[in-house]
Amino acid sequence: MTVNTTIRLMPTEEVVQAWMASLMPPMDLFMADTSLVTRLGADANVLIIPRAEFDAHPSYRDIRMANAYTYWMIDREAAFVLHAPPGWIATLTTEVRRELLAYQVTVGRGLVFPATDMDIASLATSMVTVDDAPYLILHQSAFQVMPDEMRHQLTFEYAKAWDEWTACPVPDTCPTHVRRLANTFPDTSGSNCLAATLFAVTGADWMATQWVHPGTFLQTLGQAGYMRTEAELTERGDVLTFVDEVGRVQHATYCIGAGLFFNKNGQTLFNPWKLIQQHELFEAWGDYTCHTYRQS
Repeated sequence: MTVNTTIRLMPTEEVVQAWMASLMPPMDLFMADTSLVTRLGADANVLIIPRAEFDAHPSYRDIRMANAYTYWMIDREAAFVLHAPPGWIATLTTEVRRELLAYQVTVGRGLVFPATDMDIASLATSMVTVDDAPYLILHQSAFQVMPDEMRHQLTFEYAKAWDEWTACPVPDTCPTHVRRLANTFPDTSGSNCLAATLFAVTGADWMATQWVHPGTFLQTLGQAGYMRTEAELTERGDVLTFVDEVGRVQHATYCIGAGLFFNKNGQTLFNPWKLIQQHELFEAWGDYTCHTYRQS
């Protein structure tokens, strides 16, 4: 039996407030290439970090930083990362500032927002036009001068862009522990699909909030008695993994039966734990090879 109805998900006000409190990370980072670094001239009030060193530096690997600035989406042409003190962007000349802000848009740095409705003068030094479209490049001092109403709207609109906030209703047959999280939103960063799946497998609430890597996932799944199966039909309690061409797990999900899966599509605050149908799962992840694991 397949459930065809869907419901609209909506975060609680408490969750949105938690998102607002953590939206802006504790460090201002800006991407740069060699030309931009040269344009800074003798300005030494900023750390100019080569990209390879940045990638390996423990101070910048925190999950909140990674999610906020969307490290995985930033073009590798950005050879440097600038670690700046609060307010530094306003000390640059107008020409250099505009060039730097525009570069954040073009290379895919996170915390870049369409700014068609933002006409507050206090944000002028944080805004830039690229291809005739205005953008706000968020940083600590800009966030601090925003009215609360604008912070709320900015956070909410940003969150909605990350996922489809629709899901299948929770059926009576849903396992009790899965029911606690199904169709809800996290309020802390880092929980990914592998953590959500291990939570469903083990019933351990704390696992749902972790940032789990593939090796840890497979080791823990095996410890719970799961083994690969060639079964064609998915049963309640099965785990599906989606694996790339080198055998790395890119996604995992947990079957609760009746063609429904407990699923999380990303590691951000804005990706809900939700119930989805099997066809939705394969529409999103079907380009990868699917493996089924079943508890022996």
